[in-house]
Amino acid sequence: MTTIALGAPAPASPSVFTVREANTIKKALGIIEAKRLKEAPILYYFEDLQRYLILRFAGLTHEQGHVLYLDIERRLLAAETEFFGDHKSVPFDLRRIALRALTLGADCVVFAHNHPTDNPTPSEADLQHLKYSEDALRPLNIALLDSFVVTSKRITSIKKHRERAEEFARRERMAEYERRSAERRAKIAAAKAAKRAAQQQLAA
Repeated sequence: MTTIALGAPAPASPSVFTVREANTIKKALGIIEAKRLKEAPILYYFEDLQRYLILRFAGLTHEQGHVLYLDIERRLLAAETEFFGDHKSVPFDLRRIALRALTLGADCVVFAHNHPTDNPTPSEADLQHLKYSEDALRPLNIALLDSFVVTSKRITSIKKHRERAEEFARRERMAEYERRSAERRAKIAAAKAAKRAAQQQLAA
């Protein structure tokens, strides 16, 4: 685990920004840090969290995974770089993260990693990791608020992505159920009509 001050860029990761631009980003992160020191609940709203993550990941050309530790009022207790990875892996160490959260007294955590390819869509591995992490942290009373994919164009909530996928699958199942129900009703109606026609022929 690499702990990096909010105002400092990751030392081992290339950036597309000039020194001057990187310093501007550093100053912006410093403003957030000052708010944190005043114990303001700066990450309560998604828009604030989005702005913060955009700054943390600005200019990175290699994949990183970050963890934010928050208290029950969503005050930021610590923000740390968990790993420097490649474009294929998201190796969050849940045991280490759980220990760090307990040490800080954090009630919840937020995961975020970037996709240098600028593809904002969570991978199947991202979705599986979200479920695994939720299940692993829940018994310790540590809530995983969300996990995000960060690109230069947008931030994607993996939880929201999962909810949309589940809702789409639910609607697909309902549509299939309605289709099959309609087919069964049509078959029953046809069978009854055929039976009535046969009875009418016999009566005639």
